[in-house]
Amino acid sequence: MRELILALVLASSCATSEPRPSGIYFVMVDRFENGDRSNDGDANPEDPQAFHGGDLQGVINRLDWIQSLGFDTVWLSPIFKMRVEKWHGYGAFHGYWTWDLSKIEPRFGDESTLSRLREALAKRGMKLLLDLVLNHVGPDAPLQKEHPDWFHNRGGITDWNDPQQLVLNDVHGLPDLATEKPEVFAYLSESAKKWHADGFRLDAVKHLPLDFWSKFNAGKGESLGELLDGNPDTIANTWKDGGFTSMFDFPLGFAIADVFCRGAPPSKLAATLTNDRRYPDPLALVTLVDNHDLPRLMSVCGNDVGKVKNALTFLIAMRGTPSIIWGTEVGLDGDKEPDNRKSMRFDEKNELRAHVTKQMQQRAASAPLREGGVAVVDVGPNHLELMRMTKNGDATTVRIQNGVVTITPANKVFPDVYEQWRTGAKKKAVRFEGEGFVVGSGPELGDWNKDKAVPLPATIELPINGVFEFKRLTPTREWAPGENNVLHVEAEGELITL
Repeated sequence: MRELILALVLASSCATSEPRPSGIYFVMVDRFENGDRSNDGDANPEDPQAFHGGDLQGVINRLDWIQSLGFDTVWLSPIFKMRVEKWHGYGAFHGYWTWDLSKIEPRFGDESTLSRLREALAKRGMKLLLDLVLNHVGPDAPLQKEHPDWFHNRGGITDWNDPQQLVLNDVHGLPDLATEKPEVFAYLSESAKKWHADGFRLDAVKHLPLDFWSKFNAGKGESLGELLDGNPDTIANTWKDGGFTSMFDFPLGFAIADVFCRGAPPSKLAATLTNDRRYPDPLALVTLVDNHDLPRLMSVCGNDVGKVKNALTFLIAMRGTPSIIWGTEVGLDGDKEPDNRKSMRFDEKNELRAHVTKQMQQRAASAPLREGGVAVVDVGPNHLELMRMTKNGDATTVRIQNGVVTITPANKVFPDVYEQWRTGAKKKAVRFEGEGFVVGSGPELGDWNKDKAVPLPATIELPINGVFEFKRLTPTREWAPGENNVLHVEAEGELITL
């Protein structure tokens, strides 16, 4: 059996039945635990833009906390030599203003500390995921003076819809590396290999060309791409063309926040999961409800612990590998930076911590929750019933009723759930009458793109067990009034006419 964590997390679509990992826990190193006060420097926990003193030794000291939650992979924010001074009033504590990928940032420790962390994780059967920033360097990086020809030097992005600017210009003023140059690529590639991580989380995927990613990811082991985009087609194509072994599932993350925190109908979750057939391997997705670049779940849910609990229950009960960020389990809140990057609070008796632990234990004990496909049993304005079923036919029901999630043994079993979920091969004809156009979720309905809307009347083949949200457009492509329509394509019955 392969031992690398992300070989288990991110197995390909033809992968084996090896167990997937329990989950990924993200640590922003400076905000977690101060394990070595000798490297604090000018740390000031009272200043939200200053360093707070967290370090690699602190991560070592708190591995019990992470493992007891049920997570077996630790993903660290960048730990490499970096800018440490504030820039235009913004703090550098996050680590994403990297200066040199070949050295450890002294505020976080040294190479021996990182080795001790790797060893401590290995003894627990846990793995390490390192965060790499490859698109740019931090402000005033010495590399700019040492190798000025390593940079594009085209200035900042002025048009975020220009694909050339996205990959050649500076992102928010950060010097953009000319990764197409062999010497730059060699520096990035060799630096990554030096650290012997179990895998890498790769930052700012959309700001580098796919041929770079395909070349970089080859021979690196496991790679988890960060593409902050809600379009499953964009995620799927980047995943395949960039040679990643997995991607973060932002489409589902956005849907979870909308449904459990903002009151959207649960059909939005069903429509999102119906797009799983488009991914190379939906079980290899890494799911999330928030991250360090977004408002925290607690704030999105208006500090309603009940809503947060249900959102986390659903996350942990879904396909893919669940990930959370430090402090989600104790209810850290925060909207914009740096408020969403507060220091960790280790509250042993916190009710959210107990809830996350219980849900992770339930997932670990359930093959359908870890490995099952997804079929929609029933959907309505306030409810959604999903079946999680393995290739072997083991099944579990995940139900949402008025925002509350319950997980029970399946009382109804559909045939061939797993294969249908993976491919969407079995379809049913749906007849859309009237004038104008129809557009909605899924490639058959144009992925909500007006320019790809289907002229009416039309008969469209849609996968059974799927749910689609759609709206009609007038002949001039104006939106019809009212909320989105919801279509559940059930296996039974004849032609559907709408």
